[in-house]
Amino acid sequence: MNYRQISLKIKESLLIDNSIVSSLYTLSIRSQLTALVFVVLVAIFLHSELSYSIAIWGALLFIFTLFRLYSIYLFKTAYQKYSVEIWYKFFMITSLSTAVLVSLLGSVYIHYLNEYYQLFVVAILVASASVSTTSLSSDFRIAIAYISIILFPLIVSMVMMQTTLNFILAILLLLFFISQISMIFNNHMQEKKIRDLYKEIKDHKEHNQYLLDNNTQFIADMVHQIRTPLSVIMTNTSLIEMQSERKTSSYTAQINSAINMLSNSYEDLSYIISNDTIAYKPIEIYFTGFLNQRIHFFEVISQANDKVISSNIANDVRITMNDTELERLIDNNLSNAVKHSSEKSEIEVYLEKNHSEVILKFITKGETIRNVSKIFDKNYTESFAAKRSLGLGLNMVKTICEKNSIGYNAHSREGINTFTYIFKV
Repeated sequence: MNYRQISLKIKESLLIDNSIVSSLYTLSIRSQLTALVFVVLVAIFLHSELSYSIAIWGALLFIFTLFRLYSIYLFKTAYQKYSVEIWYKFFMITSLSTAVLVSLLGSVYIHYLNEYYQLFVVAILVASASVSTTSLSSDFRIAIAYISIILFPLIVSMVMMQTTLNFILAILLLLFFISQISMIFNNHMQEKKIRDLYKEIKDHKEHNQYLLDNNTQFIADMVHQIRTPLSVIMTNTSLIEMQSERKTSSYTAQINSAINMLSNSYEDLSYIISNDTIAYKPIEIYFTGFLNQRIHFFEVISQANDKVISSNIANDVRITMNDTELERLIDNNLSNAVKHSSEKSEIEVYLEKNHSEVILKFITKGETIRNVSKIFDKNYTESFAAKRSLGLGLNMVKTICEKNSIGYNAHSREGINTFTYIFKV
């Protein structure tokens, strides 16, 4: 690692952001309240040994802790008053000042105590260091400095007393210090990895959303661009039919078939891009007439493909559903029937009412569906050579059925393919 990389890493470690400062102040609330109780109990317990000197220490630390609680209150209520850097520096100074006051127990007062009270001081300083590891975990720099100020003087004092017990305690305290530093550093590295991973995920999400928005906008623009020329073609084709001789009728029939297929694809695309943004409200539909209209629309397409649509439609059938969604359901099934049925075959459409149910069926002859269970899945296609599809139509139908509580299933056996839809009325 060269000097530049080291310099960059040092600069990264010195960065301060709002989340770190906010976390420091938030986590320290409970620790400061605990510190008030801690100061009072320590001063009372050691008063018999240290008299007025420990009382002065306790009073100073108690007042200073109250001041820190007030600073936390100011941070919560008047955060905009100072910059993030000033709040951070203020917290660092007050925290390290607290550590200096607490460390007096291990650097000064411990020398005036007997072994029993010395062990008590060691215990409370170790506990204080452990608590600080948690409350200051948001910033590893302050956490390391805090426990160093508390434990180093204590370790030195233990060594200076020159007894076997104190040497053992000094070694144990040093090991404890190293373990705490290691834990703080490891926590810092883990948090850094999590922050970097979160940022990476956020960047990917924003990039994917950008691509999705662009693609959606592109499709929406293309749909808009298709609408105008499609209307012009349909209008002019009608005029040609009225004015041309019979010998051109087969050509115009092919043109009409292509136009109707293009129109159907346009309506599918329009529904797909607007499904998430437009509320398709249900209305009462005269199903019998509606279905006849859609069959009439596809008759031009079926005739151009040498196929016939036959129907057996019950009279006066009515349902409550959005008309656009019902049109997409019917049209996709009729479109698939024309594309995937055998040449010169018959496409059968049935509509019947049975008690509280309306049953719609599309029956065709053609290639047996190999995987009926997946036929409604998105992007799934049987890929019959040139009759390939995108695998979106039946998935759209599935979405519409599930939205409107319509039962749906496909059955294929010996070249007879049946798609059934059950409407509740």
